[in-house]
Order: sequence, then structure tokens, then C-alpha cells
Amino acid sequence: MTKAATFLLLSLVSVFSFGHNIVVGKALPSLVIESKGQMIFEFNIDRQKMVFDAESDIRYRKWSTGDLTGKIRCIYHLAARTGTADINQPFIDALIKANLPEYLPDSPFKTTTILNTDDALWGTAGFAGSQLEDSQRKVPHAYYVNDTEGLARKAWGLEEGSSAVIILDRKGKVLFVKDGNMTDLEIAKTVELIQVQLETLK
Repeated sequence: MTKAATFLLLSLVSVFSFGHNIVVGKALPSLVIESKGQMIFEFNIDRQKMVFDAESDIRYRKWSTGDLTGKIRCIYHLAARTGTADINQPFIDALIKANLPEYLPDSPFKTTTILNTDDALWGTAGFAGSQLEDSQRKVPHAYYVNDTEGLARKAWGLEEGSSAVIILDRKGKVLFVKDGNMTDLEIAKTVELIQVQLETLK
């Protein structure tokens, strides 16, 4: 890790509290999600971006923390409740504005959204899952995982009804974690941290 990345990491550690069992500098607690898991589909490449194949059906496969090495990653975990996506929408907006290299299958940065449909209001889990599939169609370069049993929240000790952001380096080690609203300072420093990490891959 470069001096710049180390400084950013230390400055971030000091501004958030720990209410989970995720440890900065270590790998995420291991996890396998088999029901339903990660969405897979056919896609095309157009203008250097992945495009969802309109004739493709979304299928599912097992997802695990073992899949998380080799790229800089942002994991976005949220409960399938109304308003939860708004908690860290400013951070997602900042990532989009930063125009990070994530649009191709082999891009060095990838986002994984894990939707905890076990943490949904009664009778709404199926609807939430359908909305997640719609998101996958609209943003085919990102990974989407439907966690129907809430295994990620349990394994990582995350809050119910909340939203969490986790940043990993290419070796799968945690660089940053925040369960709940990120401050403007955390958003700015985390985007910068990702950019510094990407520079180390060049």
C-alpha cells in the first residue's frame, strides 16, 4: 500500500464507529449465498460498456466472499425496505460522478449490491427481488445479489433495516466499512481511497 493510501485509510478509520464484526485490514467474514445468490445473464459490449441482452433471462448462481479478489470492490448492502436505498445514495452518486473504470467485465473496479430480501416488510420480498432484477438490467456492469435468507447481515453483524458500504482492495482485504449514513467527509475520502487503490494497479 502506498503512503497516500495508508494516510487515507488511517484518516477514515478515525471517523467511524464499529457496530459490526468487519475488521479493516482483514478479509470479510466468509460467506456463501445460495438462495438466490448472484444474478447472471447474457450481455453485449457497446461503446466500451456492457449492455444487457434484451433477449436474455436473468438466472442465479451461488455467490461467496471467495469471489472478491482480483479487483477493487465496493460492496453495498441494504435491507429491502422503503427508503433504505436513500441512506447512502449520496455515496453512490459520488461513485457515478467519479466515472471509475467499471463498465467492462474485466474492469479493475466493480460494485456488488447485496439486497437482504429477508429484511423486507411482510409480503414484499418478491417485489423487492423483481426491482433488483430491473436494476441489473439497467446497470449490467455491476453485480447484484439477492440474499433471501439475510446471511450477509448475520455473518457481518450489520444492523437490520439499514445500509452499509464496504470497500475492498484487490486481495479482498477491507479498506473501509460504514454501517449507516456516510458523512460528506467519509464520502469524499472513500472515493479518493478507491482512486488511489486503482492507481496502484497501473
